[in-house]
Amino acid sequence: MVATDQFPLGIDHPLVTVRNHSDALEKYRKLGFFPSPVSYHPWGSVTSLMMFKNNFIELIGIDDASKFGTNAVNGFCFGRQLGQFLARGEEGVSLVALHSKDADSDHKRLLEEGLESQGRIDFRRRMTLPDGRHDEAVVSLGLFIDSELPDTSNFICHQHRPELIWVKAWQNHPNGVEGILAITYLADPTLLEARWRAMYGEAVKYNGNVLEANTQCGILRAMDAETAAKEYAGVPLPRVAKERPHAIAIKLHTKSLNNVRWVLHRNEVSYFEVPGRVLVKPETAGNVILEFVQKN
Repeated sequence: MVATDQFPLGIDHPLVTVRNHSDALEKYRKLGFFPSPVSYHPWGSVTSLMMFKNNFIELIGIDDASKFGTNAVNGFCFGRQLGQFLARGEEGVSLVALHSKDADSDHKRLLEEGLESQGRIDFRRRMTLPDGRHDEAVVSLGLFIDSELPDTSNFICHQHRPELIWVKAWQNHPNGVEGILAITYLADPTLLEARWRAMYGEAVKYNGNVLEANTQCGILRAMDAETAAKEYAGVPLPRVAKERPHAIAIKLHTKSLNNVRWVLHRNEVSYFEVPGRVLVKPETAGNVILEFVQKN
């Protein structure tokens, strides 16, 4: 049993959704990550994972749009959802998956809390393990896409064979990153408050004018444009074709900021630094700011 099982609805993984998956994957390697082997979803997307102990970043793109419609539920297709995200604007975090160890019961609870759902999906994904063997991940999803706020939406993710995902050989990154501490959204916090309270109850609180939901495996944060400009001063925010609530940053903890600096310098990746933080510009990381901090 993996450590994420103690974090119901904790941050499982943000989907950094890109147009050119192979190009973006090379950029993540230059950022000091050791990605899992590339694999494919049945609905036409291509994926690779930056694995950590309790969560991960999924770098995902569209490989074959002709497969849109596969595993559709109530007219919803996951691959088409990703394609629509790319079609309406820029790259970036399209969705954030929340960890579940019982997709059916978690899906039922969130429905009872009044969240909009497109239903449940079960699927299998062929994988290549570090020793070259092939195996098959078995996954259950519960879809909770807010039609008014699609880019701040979530789905619950139940990995039935977690040993195929949390592979220790994929968790040793040259930059020393060990996990996700927070995902930050540029949004009027009041737009997300009801949704997050339905998920996390009293764990949702204001920290000044920033709304924070403590998922017990990372924090979801929402802030307005003025606050974001101060929080990430000197770093351009992710581009969007049309302004809308969306994720702008992923905060990561590393064993050593010196490791991060060394990797970025060696690979000629520009970065911005303030005391205790190293920040990588959005264009280097799939249109999302990566913020590295050293967690003591």
